[in-house]
Amino acid sequence: MEFVVCDDEKSFRNRVVKVIDKIYMTNDEYYNINEFSKFNEDFSKLINDGVPKIYILDIDVDDDISGIDIARKIRNVDWQSIIIFITSHNELGYEALKAQIMLLDFISKYDDCENNLELTIKKAITNVNKRSTFNFSFDGISYIIHMDDILYIMKDTVDRKCIIKTTYNEIEVNKSLTYFDDKLSDEFYMSHRSCYVNTSKIYKVDWKENIIYFDNGDYIDLLSRDKRKGLKEYVGS
Repeated sequence: MEFVVCDDEKSFRNRVVKVIDKIYMTNDEYYNINEFSKFNEDFSKLINDGVPKIYILDIDVDDDISGIDIARKIRNVDWQSIIIFITSHNELGYEALKAQIMLLDFISKYDDCENNLELTIKKAITNVNKRSTFNFSFDGISYIIHMDDILYIMKDTVDRKCIIKTTYNEIEVNKSLTYFDDKLSDEFYMSHRSCYVNTSKIYKVDWKENIIYFDNGDYIDLLSRDKRKGLKEYVGS
């Protein structure tokens, strides 16, 4: 689980970190907390790395870019991550809701903040964990991949292995494509005898050139003629 905490007060960031640490104290799940006092280049890289996160943002950051501005930047590329606002200015709540950036919650710093934040973070973790996952082991390593992070799974006919391409990385596994037949969700479609595509991640299809484009800018040309009709049922003509 990746957390991003942005607040210009170091003391308050420490309070948020303590709440997160408390939640994870009773289990051995991995989590990582990224702290920022303001929006910067490193923050921008996190937003664009394709990994879903839980963002805890102060609306009124002492900077040219407010928490609402940061949330808009997140939503420009990412609708999967969860955003929680905290603030000492409750009157900004209406502005946050009006921004239509799909918030999970809006928390006041002066109204039982730690308890409210703990409840909200637990709710966020539950929502993230409800996402369908694909679990498998290879070469002594266990993988847990969220289905909606997978763009496609492609068979490498030269090295006799499969490549799982996600929005943020590429995993090579020594398994056949048929291994995935009964393990993938209904959003996956076999566009070619050597490729499964996640239809929920498709941005557009060039039917003339048989090229499938995904919403992160990646594309593949593995669309056989006999599979075109079936794919059109998913994405339209």
